[in-house]
Amino acid sequence: MPSSNMTTASGAKLSWIARHRNGSLYAFVTVLVAAVVCGGVLGFAYYQGQWATTAFADADARLDEAQGGAQRALLFPEAASFEKLDAPAIEGLNSAYVTDAGDYVFDVQSAGYAGDVQLMIGIASDGTVAGIQIVSENETDGIGSNALTEDFFGTFTGLAAEDSLSLDGSEGTQVDGVSGATFTSTAVVEDLNIAFEAYAQLGGN
Repeated sequence: MPSSNMTTASGAKLSWIARHRNGSLYAFVTVLVAAVVCGGVLGFAYYQGQWATTAFADADARLDEAQGGAQRALLFPEAASFEKLDAPAIEGLNSAYVTDAGDYVFDVQSAGYAGDVQLMIGIASDGTVAGIQIVSENETDGIGSNALTEDFFGTFTGLAAEDSLSLDGSEGTQVDGVSGATFTSTAVVEDLNIAFEAYAQLGGN
């Protein structure tokens, strides 16, 4: 009966690994160890990826909020604070804030020519449009962008937020758009209508 203590030609005893490295058990153990190592590496990479995704998302949210806060302050520079409200369920309304003085700021969006035109619209405590800030847009330079200027926005300043607006007079108050930028002009008007509706639902005019 052969001895279980195998030796080399020089008489040295062989280790368990050396004696079984050509066997199926050794192959199984090797594959198992490799699988455990790879699983650990993949698990660590997945965890790191998930953490990085969450971290980047949180950073983006903080950046968006910082940008929004700056734009709200541009609309109402005298405001001491902005309180976020429970926004009414209105399509195109992203958020609503009220200042300590009773002014409102609405983040709204509607379809333009090349995507959504997202604006921040301020309505003063007296119920009139205080100003408009651009949040995001992708309109054509020199065409649609002509309806996203201070000049065009200024035509709405002081307008009472109590009636719907339209470019063709089909409903509410008729307003003028920008020639050659009908789609973008319509988006601006629709954003104002969303803000007016939200203002009314929150207790405005």
